[in-house]
Amino acid sequence: MSVPQQISKYRLRVNTYDRVSSWLVSLLIISTLTVAGLLIVYFTRQFVVPAKAIPVTPVEPARQPADVAMGLKMDPEPPGVEEVPDLLEPQLQDTLSAVASAVASRTAILSDESIDATANAAFGHGEGDFRKSGVGDEGETKREPVREIRFDPENLRQYAQYLDFFGIELGVLGKDNKIHYAYNLAKQSPDVRVGEPGNEDRLYMNSALGRFAALDRRLAKNAGIVDEGQIILQFYPPETQAILYDLERREAGGRRPDEIRRTIFRVTPKGDKFEFSVDQQFYR
Repeated sequence: MSVPQQISKYRLRVNTYDRVSSWLVSLLIISTLTVAGLLIVYFTRQFVVPAKAIPVTPVEPARQPADVAMGLKMDPEPPGVEEVPDLLEPQLQDTLSAVASAVASRTAILSDESIDATANAAFGHGEGDFRKSGVGDEGETKREPVREIRFDPENLRQYAQYLDFFGIELGVLGKDNKIHYAYNLAKQSPDVRVGEPGNEDRLYMNSALGRFAALDRRLAKNAGIVDEGQIILQFYPPETQAILYDLERREAGGRRPDEIRRTIFRVTPKGDKFEFSVDQQFYR
């Protein structure tokens, strides 16, 4: 027997059993490492404190209370008579002076030339307090309802046409203690006149804090009286006043005027004409 043949007879070889055993051991090691990794991840997350969102409660900002005695904007549902004391209406000349003092702090708002009469903020529901001083037989001041006009004009011209249709004049309380009036407001140059506050006893509205304020100011500017003062009032003639009073009385259904707390009128265009109607009415 030769030497090469003996070496070939005892040569080592890897059989099938060895291969299968190696694969099984490898798979066991990989599975063990995978399970160990998953366990580490699981237990690590148990020690993590989740961030909790802080509950937030929305708070509506409080509205600034209106000054009813000054004829300014009021809340849609004002407090009843049992919640507030009676507010007496002074004579017109005293009221105009009081309004001038009350709105002096809002000069920047009223004199803002950047207000565009065609902007949405200038239109919508008008807000204002209509007042007329009245004294009873025994000298006590009558309790007048709060009256408000709501109107959605398409533009400044339609708003001016509405005022002209009902004969409503704009009046600027001047620094000279005169009232500077403007009428025929749909004209390019409205007509103007000057009057004494003591001679004025018509129903009037102060729209300083309402949506009509910017429109009234634009019309007063067209008439050349806007620089006479800061307070712009709307004065209603007796005929228009009678229409409003009649609508208010009919809606009240037999209630006395002093039982009416608030009447909201609506203006509706009818072609080239306009009509008043009662939108809402509240009672004491």
